[in-house]
Order: sequence, then C-alpha cells, then structure tokens
Amino acid sequence: MKKNKVKITEFSRLERKVAALWTRVSTEKQERNNCSLENQQRICREYAERNGIIIKKEFGGTHESAKTEGQMYRQMIAEVAKDKEINIILVYSFDRFSRAGNDAITTKAYLKSKGIYVVSATQATDPDTAVGTFMEDMLFLFNQFENNLRRDKCVMGMTECLKRGYWFGHVPLGYDRKKVGREHIITVNEDGRKLKNAFIWKANEGLGDIAIVDRLKGLGLNVDRKHLNKILQNIFYCGYIKHNLLGDEIIKGKHEPLIDEATFNKVNGLSNAGYEHREVTNEFPLKRHVICSDCGGYLTGYTVKARGRNYYKCNKKGCRSNHSTDKMHSKYVRLLNCYQIPQELIPALTRVFEKVFKEHNDMKTEIRRMLLKRQTECRDKLAKLQVRYGLGEISNEVYQATYKHLNTEIAEIKKGLEEASQNLSNMAKFVDEAIAISCKLGDLWSNGSFEGRQSLQKLMFPTGVLFDKEVDDYRTDNENEVFKIFRRISASYKEDKTKATSNFHCLSPSVGMRRLERPTPTSRT
Repeated sequence: MKKNKVKITEFSRLERKVAALWTRVSTEKQERNNCSLENQQRICREYAERNGIIIKKEFGGTHESAKTEGQMYRQMIAEVAKDKEINIILVYSFDRFSRAGNDAITTKAYLKSKGIYVVSATQATDPDTAVGTFMEDMLFLFNQFENNLRRDKCVMGMTECLKRGYWFGHVPLGYDRKKVGREHIITVNEDGRKLKNAFIWKANEGLGDIAIVDRLKGLGLNVDRKHLNKILQNIFYCGYIKHNLLGDEIIKGKHEPLIDEATFNKVNGLSNAGYEHREVTNEFPLKRHVICSDCGGYLTGYTVKARGRNYYKCNKKGCRSNHSTDKMHSKYVRLLNCYQIPQELIPALTRVFEKVFKEHNDMKTEIRRMLLKRQTECRDKLAKLQVRYGLGEISNEVYQATYKHLNTEIAEIKKGLEEASQNLSNMAKFVDEAIAISCKLGDLWSNGSFEGRQSLQKLMFPTGVLFDKEVDDYRTDNENEVFKIFRRISASYKEDKTKATSNFHCLSPSVGMRRLERPTPTSRT
C-alpha cells in the first residue's frame, strides 16, 4: 500500500504560521565578534511579531559549528519534522541555519517536502518562486565558499611552511619539537638515538623485525613490530618531508636527520638517486583522476609501443578495466559539455547573482554596524577606566586586569570588523569566472595544457570521477556545487528550450516574481 504524499501549501498561502526558532553561534569568540545569541533571538522574535508568526519552540541557543550538522542540529530537524503544527524554521540568517553548502540545500529540500520552510529574519526571499529558491541555495553555497576561503588561507600557510622544510605536525617517535618564534625546531632525543640502531641493524646485518624489536627492548625502547615497519619506511627519519598537502612532492626538511640517506635507502631497497618529482605525462591528463567503479582504484596510463596507442587501466589485481585514451577523452569532453550554460541565459543568471551578492553584503553591513557600536562602547569604558585610575578611585591591580580585558575585546572586535568589511569581490569574481568557463568547458579541456586540464578537472570534480565499464561512461558522485546548478539549468534548457527559457527568465530580479507552478492549495497533513 502506497503512503499518501504530504500535500504542500505555498508559503504565501499559509493561514497559520507556526515556527521553531533556531539560534546558533559556532564559538564563544564568534559570539563576541559577530552576532550574539540574544541579538539573534530578539531580531527573530520581532520579525515573527511583524509577520504574524507564532513561535512554538526554541532550539539551539548555544555554541555549535555550522560547518557540519551537529547533534543539536540533527535533533532539531528530527523534532520539527515530527511536529505536524510547525511549518517554519525561523533563523536570524541562512548561515546560522547551516554553512554546509549542498548538505544544507538537501536538508532544506527535505523540510520543504514536509511543508516546512526555512525563513531568515534578515534575508528576504520568496520560497514560492524560482528566484527565491535559487537565491536561498546560492546563499548556502556562498556561506560554504566563505568557509572554504578561510580554510584555503590556513592550508596555504601550512603548505608554505612544509615547502620551506618545516614540519608543523606531530613528530615521529624519537624526536622532540619546540617552537622558537615562528619556527618549529625538531631534534633527535634519547629514544631517537636508540631507534637509530634499528636502521643500522637492518641495513648492515639484515636483521629481521622481530629480532630488532627484541634488541630495542633490551635498550629500554618498546616498539611494536608493525609500528617498526612503518618507522623503517618513514622518510622523515632521513631528513625529508612528505605530506598529503604536498601531493607527490618530497621536500628536504630542516629537521635533524636520524639516519643518513644511503642507509635509509639500503633498508628500503632503494637506489641513492634521491627523490624526484613525478613526471608530467601529457598523454594521460586523467590519470589519478578517474576512479574505477568496480574496485575503487585510480586509473593510470600506459602506451602500447607496437601499436603506438595509449590506454588507461586500473592497476588493482583482478580488475580488467582497460580503455583507450581516445575514448576516455572524448567521453570526458562530452561530460564537461553537460555543464555548459547556453549563452542566452547568461544575462538573467548574472542578474540573479548580483541580487544574491547584495543580500549577502547587506548582512555583513549589519554585522559591521553592531561591531562598530561595541567598539565605541569598549573605548568609552577604557577612557573612563583611565580617568578613574588617574583619580585614584581604583587600585592598580583592578586597573591592569580591566585594561587587559578591554584591550583584548577591542582587538577581537577589530578582527571581526576586518572580516565583516571584506566585500564579496572574491565570490563575484569566482562566479563570473565560473559562468565564463561554463560556456566553453569542453574546448578549454581539449585545448589546455596538462596543468590546465588537471586544474579544470580538480575544479569540476574535487574528488575525481567514476568510470563505470558496464555502462561505458562516467559517473559523477561529487561535483562542484556551482557547476551542479549550471548543469541542472542546462539540462532543463535542452529538454524543453521554450519552457526552460520562460522558466529561467523568472530568475531575473528585474521582472515580476511570478510562480512557475501553483499546486492546489491544501493544508499540510
């Protein structure tokens, strides 16, 4: 027996609007710098009162990251979905609901399927229209994009540190680390001097792992046999650095080597030629980008010299995935072309993004206003403190403690102001480039250099693409979220050019907000 589908009433036609209030800040520091929980609650309640919304329940009101769906967030979604009276989740702004990008879009769609709308008190959208839904989705993606920009800055700093030869992470057994200024000084300790013997015994005497473990134990160093095997293969001990942030690149480290390179190579059966970067192979731009759907292994390239032809294959034992580069490349170009935006839709799409940028900037302007107010209050307090101290009304101990506290708060506000003052130029540039690229994806990849092709591949499909040999074509389980939207628009346009043009034209904020489809209005059951 089939379940009856929930009949959805459009937001504008809801006779009784009942909300669950959700407030959240990621950290206590963010609460001081950004928008406090009290401010969020006040603004949401004022919005509810103006718009005739009844607040039935309140959730959150504490610190929980918006980057991922935390326990309180999941509990709130589950409880609201079960409550047949609630039809709104009211938030201060969409980034307070979630900054998880596509996951947030999926959750919002799930809630909407149950007749529940996510509504922002400070970012006006119309969930009944194409432009409203599109703007909400893009705001979620931009919130995630901001997180990614912060992460990229952090990753860039860590990568540069590694490229200079400085290791910043947990040090292996046998090393001590201390930070002097901005540098990490890593030196061999007493355990390291004992561990050095393991390499010498292995290289010069050919001693087995069990025997080495026993000898080390006799020296007072307990090492598990499996751990010993990892130690003997770790290039850190011969003065080099390898890290996933560096890819295949191996860097000469600034730390003290435990063993010389020749001994390390002898232990691992390597030559003394040193470490070289992986060779660029122009014939195989898709290597380590395409994943075999059968076994999960990356496809690599090889050449059959007798035929003068190139192939991709999966190197995992027992897997017979093997394909010509001509076929794989032509199918990849066809895949990329699925994301191309028709030229006639670009003006309307650009206008929508401009409206989204304005919404996002308005939010940052409000945050900046609140921070400036708090900055003035703190400076006034500081000035009064200095006057009272000068008049001898407070002790030196109280003065110093309060002075330090206020200066710390002012510094944090200043940092918050710097973040809030950043406009959306990076995002605007990103979207402009994405639209421009989307018009010629196939050609860009076909005519690009090896590095250019790989950059485009990583942009489109950050974790690679699957190739299903049963259907003889690609599968995309993880794609760039902006281009995913472009693909949907392109697919709709190609399916019915006349209808798609009409529908997408509704996305332009310069025209009236007319409905695409208007289902029969019924109450949510």
